[in-house]
Amino acid sequence: MVITFVTDCYFDENNGTGISARRFTDMLRKRGHEIRIVTIDEEGRTKYGVPRRSFGKLFDKIIMSEGFNFADPDEEVLKNAIIGSDIVHIYMPFKLGSTAAKLCRELNVPCTAAFHVDPCNITSTIYMHKIKPLNDAIYLGFYNNLYRYIKHIHCPSKMIANRLVKQKYNSYLHVISNGYSENFTMAEVEKPKFLNDKIIVTFIGRFSQEKRHDLIIKAVAHSKYKDQIQLIFGGKGPLKKKIQKMSTKLPVAPIFGFYTKEQLHSIHNFSDIYIHPADTEIEGISCIEAIACGVVPIVSKSVRSATPQFTICEESLFKPGDYKDLAQKLDWWIEHPEERLKYKTEYVEHSKNFQIEKSIDLIIEMFKQAIEDWDCKYDGKKKAHSIPPTIISNTN
Repeated sequence: MVITFVTDCYFDENNGTGISARRFTDMLRKRGHEIRIVTIDEEGRTKYGVPRRSFGKLFDKIIMSEGFNFADPDEEVLKNAIIGSDIVHIYMPFKLGSTAAKLCRELNVPCTAAFHVDPCNITSTIYMHKIKPLNDAIYLGFYNNLYRYIKHIHCPSKMIANRLVKQKYNSYLHVISNGYSENFTMAEVEKPKFLNDKIIVTFIGRFSQEKRHDLIIKAVAHSKYKDQIQLIFGGKGPLKKKIQKMSTKLPVAPIFGFYTKEQLHSIHNFSDIYIHPADTEIEGISCIEAIACGVVPIVSKSVRSATPQFTICEESLFKPGDYKDLAQKLDWWIEHPEERLKYKTEYVEHSKNFQIEKSIDLIIEMFKQAIEDWDCKYDGKKKAHSIPPTIISNTN
């Protein structure tokens, strides 16, 4: 197949959607498919590069600090990418994506989309993520802008598929994990000597409000083993300095860095515990990568997070926003090394349900269904011709 991916942020190293798109691209190309990439590109890395959209210096700085950029659609570039494609897959519901969907309808080329941007990811940056009417308004805006015209939507988790049903997204909602890289495996990795006497606790995630690094810092400060715990935080983001300042009260200063796949593989393999405290998470690939390396996780049970699907025992879950409960779970795992050893292999086995090879099988099947089912006049707002929200849940 000739498959065109349309996404604002394909090359950004700190954007999970871009990372997922690159992984899918690599795997699909290995299977012989031709992949065209429409994205922001000022360096000639893709034939179908478009410029970055500017909102003024102040807003551009805020947007970029969140590891994101908005694309400014070029209809000629989009048409060149779309014509001759078997399927066009849109990653984000912004101007680039909506323009691509409009052109697909005009050119009669099958089109699908993914749901990667939770409204809470947007509202949390202004500390308004708990205001339900605002989040609902953004869901409606996404629907009107793009998803009303999309019959087949890729949902990275059952949690977000259920949310779209509640928001009356009348499409086929395909639950398919973004999948983790085959590079993440359990391996013998020597812990750096300066960490030999430390309990290594890691979290990989953008330094932003909804990721809740503050809960980890408070939990460690509350732990009986705070003098022995070495935190490792991986990522980039606007709140890095604030998180660093908050952590100065800990007896052991956390390590901050932005790591390559190879470095993350090593870190996970000498880590003792992985914590994922995020309030809002459509999936949480960094958690899958950790358990694939045999690290036991502790995950927030937030109703807005899909990451609890990667846990297999109650000791790996804590009450959302409750650092004292997190501290209790952390201390329990530290005090039960034999349980950590037991669950190490069990978590590795559980992670295999989310291997990227399985995800690629399912995304190809979704593309085939969308091609067969294509209707360039489909509009979910026209009740006489629309379908009810339908979850297609695959064991992947």
